[in-house]
Amino acid sequence: MARSRTILVAGAGIGGLAAAIELAKAGFRTVVLERAKKLEEIGAGIQLTPNAVRALERLGALAAVKKRAVAANALIVGAGDSGDVLARATLGEEAARRFGAPCSWSFAPTCSAPSQMSQAISSTSCSSSTPR
Repeated sequence: MARSRTILVAGAGIGGLAAAIELAKAGFRTVVLERAKKLEEIGAGIQLTPNAVRALERLGALAAVKKRAVAANALIVGAGDSGDVLARATLGEEAARRFGAPCSWSFAPTCSAPSQMSQAISSTSCSSSTPR
């Protein structure tokens, strides 16, 4: 059931698109306002924690994001001057079982996540707008 109010969301970044998707699923007409004329890939990338992976799954955007993400098998912290390994954590399936979702996916470039999330918006009652 559509609710009577329209909600404007400022910004088509990860947070804005996540909010827009959830609001649309709750029945609100949602309009995303973005200053950029189009979403482009920018930045060095991000790492997705299990909480982020679960959130993307709930939003219906995980399948699109997984096409561009790389799952890490381990996290290694090294000394910058010598290269010695200071700490190591096993990730992969062991961490996924422990945390209930994959751990430490690398996803680059940063703006690819909103680009992939925008695919999830097409199946909701969201619309988007850029300034003229």
